[in-house]
Amino acid sequence: MTTPAPLPTSSSTPAGAGLGRRGFLGLAGAGGLVGLTGLPAGTASARGTDPLTFVVLTDTHADVDVPTNLANLRRVFTAVEGESPAFVLNCGDITEYGAVAEYDAYRACVPDALWPLLHHVPGNHEARWDPTAGEAYRAVFGPSTASFDVAGLHVVGLDPTQVLQEPGLFGPELLEWLRDDLRRAGEDTPTLLFLHYPLGGRNHYVNDTEALLATIEPFDVRGIFAGHIHREEVSRFNGLTQVTGLATKGNPFYYLVQRVAGDGGPVLEVTHVTVPATGQPVRRPFTTIPLAATGSDLGPLRPRARDEGDRFSLTVPALRGVAEVEARVYAQGVFGGTSDAAATPLRRRSRGLFSGELPADGLPAGRHRVQVRARAADGRLWESTVAVQRRTAEEPLPVLWSHRVGGPVQGALAVHDDLVVAASGSGAVEALRPTPGGPGRVWRRELGPVHRGPAFSRDGGTVVVPSADHHLHALDAATGAEQWRADLGVPVLSTPLVTEVEGAETVLVAAGETLHALDLQGRSRWRATVPVMSAGRVACDGRLVVVGAGDGRAYALDARTGERVWGFSTNTRTTAYTRLIYGPWDDTVELLPGGGVLVATVSAAHALDLATGTERWRRAGSHVYAPSLLVAEDELLLVDERGVAVLLDPADGNARWTAPTAPRVLNAGPVLSADRSTAWVVGTAGLLVELDLTAGTVRRRRQLFTANTFSTPARVGDVLLVGEQDGSVHAVDLS
Repeated sequence: MTTPAPLPTSSSTPAGAGLGRRGFLGLAGAGGLVGLTGLPAGTASARGTDPLTFVVLTDTHADVDVPTNLANLRRVFTAVEGESPAFVLNCGDITEYGAVAEYDAYRACVPDALWPLLHHVPGNHEARWDPTAGEAYRAVFGPSTASFDVAGLHVVGLDPTQVLQEPGLFGPELLEWLRDDLRRAGEDTPTLLFLHYPLGGRNHYVNDTEALLATIEPFDVRGIFAGHIHREEVSRFNGLTQVTGLATKGNPFYYLVQRVAGDGGPVLEVTHVTVPATGQPVRRPFTTIPLAATGSDLGPLRPRARDEGDRFSLTVPALRGVAEVEARVYAQGVFGGTSDAAATPLRRRSRGLFSGELPADGLPAGRHRVQVRARAADGRLWESTVAVQRRTAEEPLPVLWSHRVGGPVQGALAVHDDLVVAASGSGAVEALRPTPGGPGRVWRRELGPVHRGPAFSRDGGTVVVPSADHHLHALDAATGAEQWRADLGVPVLSTPLVTEVEGAETVLVAAGETLHALDLQGRSRWRATVPVMSAGRVACDGRLVVVGAGDGRAYALDARTGERVWGFSTNTRTTAYTRLIYGPWDDTVELLPGGGVLVATVSAAHALDLATGTERWRRAGSHVYAPSLLVAEDELLLVDERGVAVLLDPADGNARWTAPTAPRVLNAGPVLSADRSTAWVVGTAGLLVELDLTAGTVRRRRQLFTANTFSTPARVGDVLLVGEQDGSVHAVDLS
């Protein structure tokens, strides 16, 4: 997630800021180092009713392996140049997977005269598989969040993408920047936002959308342009109009936007323009965006929700323009998608008050949200979200306390004896000695952003922390003092493994396209190429190291020298992008009893012979994200992306039982009890599930929080620590 420092409303940050040599040389020759993030100073003084023309497109998905797509982009941008726009917005998914070659190809599709007028935001395709943690993007386009003014209109590009993840999160730092930016622009300045993910209503692509809506509520935000879903939608809510565009990928069209005078004030007319192979562009009126304030008779809403045991009771004070109000429980289990769950109409109790009830008896105890929507007689909407805590007689798995670390706690928590280390995307690293009474913070350090989990040395004296600041940091586990740091040249976006090779403790960690082996003093033992990238964790038996790579293959290397021993192809896809996304790029590789190793993708888990790479068995399903857990010599626990747990025999892959846990599970692996009879699984949406490993049944559940989590928890006695993307660590009583 971008957490920018406050920027002026006409940013002059150079496009090449922070650019590495490889990317700089690749773009300089293409004319890509023109300032991109602002228009000429002084344009904000123009009247907000003057004619204005600009262009919006989205989801261009430049792919060097699909030349027809690139030809389509060249045709589109040539036509866009002919419109003589004041500026052009691209709402993200500019490329297929954020590779430097794709950025080069995209730049080559844009006429040189048009390039300085383009403004971009990244999409999930720029973040999900990016081994540079946004550095390659910023080298080409400048800051991923920025704003500018033109002809009385304020335009803000927002980046809620998350490093190595699919959906979005604004987070408090980005929203604070936005609030300051809108204040500088002025409360009465018409403002447009553009970002990748559509917001509101059925869209659950950004988990803290309600925080964004609350942030912009006092300001004159009139429109949002978005993409991501590859279809056209227009929605009007909270006094603004959101236009979600079709993908330009393979499709010769864009949206022409013109400011004209309307009956109630200036409006933006949005026209869908198709560019045929021959002949003139074909224009189709699409929608309008009023720039005058609307919706003040609908909101803001201030709903109140109360837990009544088997139901939630709601009270919604309503303004004069509200004709009806409906509500539904937020579909917390929907992750990076949409929800069309039916809403319940509320009753009008008086002219200014609505009330009603929502069934809650099927929900687990814990924290939930309720979505409330008010509708005017003319169809205008106002949306709001309210939190509510559901309590039950048993109160299973209660939260003992919560501790704020700051920044998303995305990587796994590391634990050695009773010491737990948590690290966050803001660069905070904390050591805790938790008890039921509190976090027991031992020390705190500030490093560069951390997106994957730390690892302890075998004696627990050192904790090794990977950081996007290009370094692997070794800290004294007792004090947090730096023991050493190794500059690996690029962001370190994988979890280290500390193991023994030839009697010496060795740190194995991937950074970019390189797998590094270092001794416990930070000195390099060897380096080996890992094609494309690896964001997971390697496995090593002391003789061989197995790593999942971004070219769709798993590789075994000699642990002493780094020389390649064998490779195993997990898929037969034909493009670099599809080989990457269907491969083991994010897998936590695990050793199996009897000389085996488990490598997983979104399609299957493959049990391979460690010595030869020969496949022993495979199990269909998306097992690449959640780490597996070896319960016993003959018991292996897998949890797939859809939250289905399976206990199987690691020798032959035969399942003993399967059980649904949480709706989605990504990156957060199961945690085992001391007696190995119970496992706890935390879903991406914050649902904690306790599994009986003998019977294969769910014993207890609790909705811990409404944030997303990708962090494997850590257990200390009967206390389970769970980190989440809102920046906190929560302690759960397992007794």
